[in-house]
Amino acid sequence: MDRGNARELIDKTTDKDASTVGPRGRARRQALLDAAAALFVEKGFEKTTLTDIIGRAGGSRATLYEHFGDKEGLFRTMMEENSARIQEGLAAIQADERAAPEDGLTRFALHLVAALFDDRTMAIVRVLVSEGGRIPDIAEAFFRIGPETAQRRLADYLARQTAAGALTVSDPEAAARGFIGMITGNILLRRLILPEQSFSMEEVERYVGRAVALFLAGARPVAEH
Repeated sequence: MDRGNARELIDKTTDKDASTVGPRGRARRQALLDAAAALFVEKGFEKTTLTDIIGRAGGSRATLYEHFGDKEGLFRTMMEENSARIQEGLAAIQADERAAPEDGLTRFALHLVAALFDDRTMAIVRVLVSEGGRIPDIAEAFFRIGPETAQRRLADYLARQTAAGALTVSDPEAAARGFIGMITGNILLRRLILPEQSFSMEEVERYVGRAVALFLAGARPVAEH
């Protein structure tokens, strides 16, 4: 994968507004989501009040209630929309039958890493790490529509590549879990503990490239002699 395509995957943003409201309503809605994301990181989910969110975003309680119902509904919407954006990119990669395994896995990995460099994603993860026990239904929903969906997409991709003879993966689900853990584990830990630490594109590409090479070393068909 060339440097330009890799950078596009890391830097690309795909924010979408709700399609059911007009431009002014979408702007107010997004302002509430942005304010909540920042405040949840600064103060924590439990200590952030609706007054805090409205004070930063502007608008009224009526607007917040209309769009989200309450604070938990606001956080759930933030999580669901963010997960949907990530999954859209993964779906496009999953559906690309033309890509060789090395390219497909690299694109998949870079897309996941891009999510970990997104402030909204990390705001959601930090809230769930610190306060998931207070909102278990939302935490469980996050795993269903986020990590577990990504794993299923990758498992399906690995199974199709195996059926085509490009890979030999006997347990696609276990392989998908292992690959995603290898890609995201170290970066996620660093983002949580050292949020101000920066990563260069060279570091990201090298990290992903080595992980993909290691995975493929055990997943490619063995050449017959």
